[in-house]
Amino acid sequence: MRPFIRWYGSKEEDLEVILPLMPEKIRNYYEPFVGGGACYLSVNADRYFINDKCKELMKAYKMVQKDSRMMNIYLDVLNNAWKNSDIVFEDVKGEILNLKSMCDVGKYRERSELAKDATAFARTLNYSKIFDRRLSEKECLTVAVSYSLVNEIIEMKKQEDLKEQMVEGNLKLAFKTGIYDYIVELYNDCEQKDSLRFAAFLFLMGYSKKGLFTKDDCGCFCTPYAGKRCNGVYMDDLISDLRSSELRARLAKTEINHWEFLTFLRKMDYSEEDFIFIDPPENVIEEDSPYTQFSDRKHKMLADFLLNKTCAKWMLTVKESSNILDLYQNKGLRMIPVRRRKHYMIITNY
Repeated sequence: MRPFIRWYGSKEEDLEVILPLMPEKIRNYYEPFVGGGACYLSVNADRYFINDKCKELMKAYKMVQKDSRMMNIYLDVLNNAWKNSDIVFEDVKGEILNLKSMCDVGKYRERSELAKDATAFARTLNYSKIFDRRLSEKECLTVAVSYSLVNEIIEMKKQEDLKEQMVEGNLKLAFKTGIYDYIVELYNDCEQKDSLRFAAFLFLMGYSKKGLFTKDDCGCFCTPYAGKRCNGVYMDDLISDLRSSELRARLAKTEINHWEFLTFLRKMDYSEEDFIFIDPPENVIEEDSPYTQFSDRKHKMLADFLLNKTCAKWMLTVKESSNILDLYQNKGLRMIPVRRRKHYMIITNY
């Protein structure tokens, strides 16, 4: 099965290396950092126990597990909105190009003047052609679309000799960014029902930059749109996967938790027929996210548990460093380099 949620650090592309190294027979499968669940959804076991520190991620898993009818409806609504926004853009492309042309010839001396005309244009759009009327908040959509268009038009003015195809592509990107940003607002609205909120969550993770879930100082989702490569990408396959009988059967055998990794690992009762897959977050990434940092101190606590506190078989995927080698080298473990990932390795105790 494919992951039904896009998440930073997915091991989906590494499964061809990881799966052949797993035990043939697994009674209980444990994963303390499940993320998008690429391995969880690819391994056969009698029972599954998954966990992640990210509360929103695990609530989304639970919404999918209970097969929320309304969440499925809202996913269709958002997917259709993303498709419809392409149609609406083609209908109004000429007006958007006209805004850019007027900016290029110097009509707007200040950003505020361009913003005024862009807002007036955005207010004329029939947003009910994009969203279900229940989700179409015209003023919020107007702000999101006009703000994104103004930013892109000003940015393009700094660039000389842009080809026509690139100009249209950039303006479409701005339009789609406005729609994405509006869905961000739907997600961040704490008064929304969980069915809409987590449909928006699944949508946003599919289109967010690098599949990152980041929040601002106010606790609101703030990961920007991934860009042009997602303009014509739709959620049809994901929605189909979410409704598959195979996924239903897998989730029926799964216990979903939201704890610190060590709490999760210590709470479980292991046997030698059990298997733990550990894929901790990398220490350093570009964005500052509380869900993607794993200190050397935490690595030491993890190593202590794996080496001294469990009889289960386990596999650790980790970036090679002097600290990691100090923790695991010369302990009778297999340490296998992953060729497609520089300085990355798999460590097992079997």
